[in-house]
Amino acid sequence: MNWDDLKLVDAAARMRSLSGAAKALDLSQPQLSRRLKSFEDRIGARLFDRTPSGLKPTEAGLRLIPLAEDMRKKADAACRILPDLPGSALKVVRIAVDEVRARVLTDRFMTLTGLLDGVELEIISSHQPANHQCRSIELQIRNCLPETDTLVARKVGDLAYAVYGSKAYVSAHPEARTEKRFQRCDWLGFAPDDLWYPSHVRWMETRLGAMPKLRTNTITTLMNMTASGAGLALLPVFMGDQCTELVRLTSPLPELTYPEHIIVHRDLRREPAVRRSIDAIAEVYREMAQLLSGSPSNPGQLAAE
Repeated sequence: MNWDDLKLVDAAARMRSLSGAAKALDLSQPQLSRRLKSFEDRIGARLFDRTPSGLKPTEAGLRLIPLAEDMRKKADAACRILPDLPGSALKVVRIAVDEVRARVLTDRFMTLTGLLDGVELEIISSHQPANHQCRSIELQIRNCLPETDTLVARKVGDLAYAVYGSKAYVSAHPEARTEKRFQRCDWLGFAPDDLWYPSHVRWMETRLGAMPKLRTNTITTLMNMTASGAGLALLPVFMGDQCTELVRLTSPLPELTYPEHIIVHRDLRREPAVRRSIDAIAEVYREMAQLLSGSPSNPGQLAAE
């Protein structure tokens, strides 16, 4: 059923005449009469009797007229709130990231806030996949693709890791610059939890004879331990290269270089604030592309092999 047909019924019931209904709907009387008759023919019921005193609803009309009236009132209510809708649009966008991706965003804070144009971005610390269904989080940055078709992903860049040690540790342990680093050097690692960098744990397990005795579940703590001279560690190249106390000991490791994706629920892509936030984050990743991938043109060069 077409709402335009119910408009004819509602107008005819309110005006009690074809001429009045036609005027209310900005139609000619013959046009309205033809359309109303066509609708009655389609549903197989006469809705109005034409009497000398005007239109009189039939039994079928009396059943349909209240429903048409309700639809008109709801349509009118929708029209009344339309001017206010832009003011009630989403203005705060929450993005779930681990500490590494949080560092990516905050390293280009001025770029990010300049592109958000009035949108407030809340950076929520999380290693777990966000529950986009309950809408407590609008965006998430992850290196894996979503497993459901209700979510979509946009690739924004690549994030690479390499082996680092402090200048003092490497100076005292020349083998850190060679493949002997795996047997002869102290290593710092990650807590044995599936949520905390599992691929990095597996990488170390295949190369080291034993688990590192000093472990953590945060990259920030790991980098601080490495800078203090406690041993060697896997670190994101964009963080390690910018730390003056550290030396990069390997090229970016291809097996630990992953694509970065912004994950969003399909329905939320239409929100202007969400689209603006995605574009702003993508621009941050574009600006930092060489730093994140450990490009040879970076200031933080490979110290030695």
